[in-house]
Amino acid sequence: MSLQERVLTQLEKLPPRPFYAATEPDFTSNDYLSLVRDGVIAQLWRSLPSTLYRGSTGSRYLGGDDPAYSALEASLLSLWGQPAEQALFFPSGFIANLTFWGVVPQRGDTVIFDREVHASIRHGLRWSGATCWGFPHNHWEEAEKLLRQARGETFLVVESLYSMRGTHPPADAINYLMQKYAPYLVVDEAHTTLLYPNSWSLSQGLKPFARLFTFGKAVGVVGAAWLAPTWLIEYLRRKGFPNIYTTALPPVIPRLITEVLRRSEQWEERRKSLFQLIGETAAWMREHNITFWGLEGPIALLPAEGKALPLKKLYPPTVAVPAYRLSLHAHNTIEEVKGLWGNGAVGC
Repeated sequence: MSLQERVLTQLEKLPPRPFYAATEPDFTSNDYLSLVRDGVIAQLWRSLPSTLYRGSTGSRYLGGDDPAYSALEASLLSLWGQPAEQALFFPSGFIANLTFWGVVPQRGDTVIFDREVHASIRHGLRWSGATCWGFPHNHWEEAEKLLRQARGETFLVVESLYSMRGTHPPADAINYLMQKYAPYLVVDEAHTTLLYPNSWSLSQGLKPFARLFTFGKAVGVVGAAWLAPTWLIEYLRRKGFPNIYTTALPPVIPRLITEVLRRSEQWEERRKSLFQLIGETAAWMREHNITFWGLEGPIALLPAEGKALPLKKLYPPTVAVPAYRLSLHAHNTIEEVKGLWGNGAVGC
């Protein structure tokens, strides 16, 4: 079989994956605080010094560094840092996870992860050589069984808000496992970065070993950063080849992220509107017997059977079975949500 024949055969088994532009009303994007939709990001961008408007010349290790990166890393530490921690910026969350999971766990170690963690974590783990075991989503008895069998350095991996199912990991279950088995807890905060009042972080009460924050969702820009012990950040700088060999983003990007973070208090009304809508939406869907998972944050997963919905439809392997993803934003209204089901909502 030729390469073309092999690829065409595989294509027949794959669902379509079209590009999808957000429409109005937007129930698709990760612009949870509506900073992009409402023009806040564009306004901040235009206010930045023209000296930042230049291209990138290489990776941060090859002429692409700029004081804007160090300033952003310092801002991250002031918001979420713990004693003896440092921050390291990456061009994207995918590259950040590839870097961490590809070089930190090693052969002889064990990584135990919720099966609904980001694909970038799984891809990084393939490089690591570590033993990797997944447990069903938020099934902590299964996670404990795996922790009992773990060998070498043991890592427990969760997300603060799962990107498809829209659920949190329960803090009491994690704290129990931490106290009993003492794994290295790693929390991916991609979908909660800057989301909560007073810039609160879900992982702050969990004493994690490392946390990943990303800036392409509620922050409305692009990029990511690890916060971890100083010695680990230095190791990632020296050993993190995906980041070492990736061209740095133009300096306007870290400066723009810094400006969004610096104004965190200004986004409190947006957070209030968003979480009020989350509560109203959950209550309305329960009242109308609409099946959903999540809404512990601005994300819900809806079964694809039954009534067709004007939402982005997801397919395996992104989700276990075809489903719709509902993403709420600060600018959405409950009337817009009801409109997804037309004149009369029916269970689905």
